[in-house]
Amino acid sequence: MQSVAGGTRNIRITVSRECFALLAEAMCEFSKTTSRFRSLRSTVQHACERAKSLTFAREDVERFLSRYPLDGQISIWLEVKPDWIEDYDWIRHKIADTCGKVMHDRVVIAFVVWLARTNNQF
Repeated sequence: MQSVAGGTRNIRITVSRECFALLAEAMCEFSKTTSRFRSLRSTVQHACERAKSLTFAREDVERFLSRYPLDGQISIWLEVKPDWIEDYDWIRHKIADTCGKVMHDRVVIAFVVWLARTNNQF
């Protein structure tokens, strides 16, 4: 993970095909719902915004991790800009507090998208 001037955070992760499919399906679902093509950034941003009103437990994170292998070779780049970095950091800390350990960005990104989809937020 790399930070740059202005508070923008550039995240480069590698994910599995299953995780990539989850993210792509969420982008498609969000695009259809809003009748606008949505990027990964806008999909994750929307999921982070919605996550503040959702509750989840350690078991939810564990269930997600058991269903979706995350390690893989597909490269993804995500730019977290200042206008939503607080929401991203909030969900990151919430997952860490819930699970008792800090999670990697690929877990945070995939879990928050899965959480939003599971709760019909797209």
